[in-house]
Amino acid sequence: MAGFWRRWLTRRQIQFPLDEGAELRQLTMQDVPALFELTVRNRERLRRWMTWVDMVQREEDTRGFVRDALQNFRAGRSLQMGIWLNGQLVGTIGLFRSARADPEAEIGYWIDESAEGHGLVTRATRVMTRYAFETWGVPTVRIRVEPENLRSRAIPERLGFRLRGEIEEEWADGSHRILLVYVMSASEFPRDS
Repeated sequence: MAGFWRRWLTRRQIQFPLDEGAELRQLTMQDVPALFELTVRNRERLRRWMTWVDMVQREEDTRGFVRDALQNFRAGRSLQMGIWLNGQLVGTIGLFRSARADPEAEIGYWIDESAEGHGLVTRATRVMTRYAFETWGVPTVRIRVEPENLRSRAIPERLGFRLRGEIEEEWADGSHRILLVYVMSASEFPRDS
């Protein structure tokens, strides 16, 4: 276990290697300009799946997001990581503790169109799932996706998450959407991955 978690802290920043040239790195205030630019560049593509993109209009909006993410990390509620490829920020993945009575963690992710199809999000999700089980000690990790988002659905399916069912949720823009909920319990996580 300790061998896998070859993590190092640089000014308390968590980092995990994914493979040669790719890594997860905890978002910091220094990443705000790159994250804002990445969000703007992907706004049209992400809008269908992520209603929050229209709330990001200025770099200050991204600054507030990262500031909140760091505060929530210190409080033990979430971990927001950047997905980096060859030194460039190409996406994000977040791990969130459930506010519900039953302890559970949730993973959410998105990636730049230019970085799709290389398995980066799948590898990042595997790392974050392991982190949730081994560091946070939660018994279950879930991933919620829209039924039509086939690329996003493929990630939990590829990693062995089970489809638990559907839920209807109200999103930030007031719309109601049906989401598929995939889950994995700690006992189902493959220990050799």
